[in-house]
Amino acid sequence: MSPRRIAFLLLIVSALMLGGWLVVKPVMATRMPTVVVPPIDVESPAGRARPQAPPALAKSASGTSVLAVDAATSATVSRIGDDKVRCGEDQLPEYKTPDPDADGAIHLQPPVPDPDGVVRHFPGEIKAAGVGYTGAMRRIDAELRSSPDPFDRAMADWLDLDTIYTPSARLDALAQDASGVSDPRTYALAYETCHAMDGVAPVGELAPLASPGCGRLNAADWAQLDPGNGVPWLYALARATRSGDHTARREAIDHLAASSRFDTHPYAGAAAVARLKLPGDADLTAQLLAAMKAAPISMPPFQSLTSSCHDRAGGDASLATTCGQIAGMLFDHSDELVARGIGAAIHKQLTGDPTWLDRAHRDVLVSTQQFAASAVDASPCGGARDGLKRFVRLDTIGEMVLIKQAGHAASTP
Repeated sequence: MSPRRIAFLLLIVSALMLGGWLVVKPVMATRMPTVVVPPIDVESPAGRARPQAPPALAKSASGTSVLAVDAATSATVSRIGDDKVRCGEDQLPEYKTPDPDADGAIHLQPPVPDPDGVVRHFPGEIKAAGVGYTGAMRRIDAELRSSPDPFDRAMADWLDLDTIYTPSARLDALAQDASGVSDPRTYALAYETCHAMDGVAPVGELAPLASPGCGRLNAADWAQLDPGNGVPWLYALARATRSGDHTARREAIDHLAASSRFDTHPYAGAAAVARLKLPGDADLTAQLLAAMKAAPISMPPFQSLTSSCHDRAGGDASLATTCGQIAGMLFDHSDELVARGIGAAIHKQLTGDPTWLDRAHRDVLVSTQQFAASAVDASPCGGARDGLKRFVRLDTIGEMVLIKQAGHAASTP
């Protein structure tokens, strides 16, 4: 499969989740926007037939560098001819590639849901998926649901590979998964999916989809499951800012400053899919695309934090000190590039010193060079296997560790 085709399919997946017009610059350089993922209709015949596994939290698309994903997809190249059949690429749905406008932007029309709110086809589809592709997606779903790991089972609900959930039913399923386990990844997945638009718009605009289950989730409970992690408090800050609760806003900022790390686990969902052992090579292309769908495609709500700390915290010396503590935590103890860059930007706003920001920019360059230089498996279906291995490695070692290793290797004679 060519890099352009993989990138375009990933872009279409994001447009489906977004459910609205999406305007992007040419595909390989695009950062995906924050999205809300659609849910499930448990009353439909397909929903009743689903295995009753504990609901799962779909790894929230927390702010994360898409550089690794873009680079991995650009290195994922399948052979042509017989290998397309062997690896399942011939079973993929096909779409008409939209033409860019005069400014080079590509406009994707939103998919149209059926009366139940379920999107079953993308705009521009010129060839439906083959039975091999749909069968592979069902096998992936079954493997995730039979896993002893609650996060894997939650990912099955989040991915909804059979597209049977309505939006609100899917959110309720994820919320139920979160309430049934003590796994912080699962709670994070549910909470972030329910509150994906926090901090994006004023109260009343782009509100999260109505879901009784989402109302039972709160950032404080998430923080108790994952002590020391600042991510829950960033969401609490966004919600307090939207509601105008100044006391809760300052409390969230203080909790953020007291946090010891900022872990979004951006590749956990993709790695959960990538680790599955499916029957044969014919499922590999579908597995890679499912992993790409589960890869990071949105960011945590940083806007409330950056606004609070902007321009030396508006002259508030106490708040500026707290913002400085948060900036240091984000810069030194994040598990992905975007949060590190946000910490560097806040540091510059507070001090005028661009040093941290320059270092963050160099990290981005190292990341890009590292993945561009990665060797590609030239064996049949090797490109797909290589992409799946990258997702597992990113989740196991972490984006920042890989960047540090690459920087060390580059500086070693």
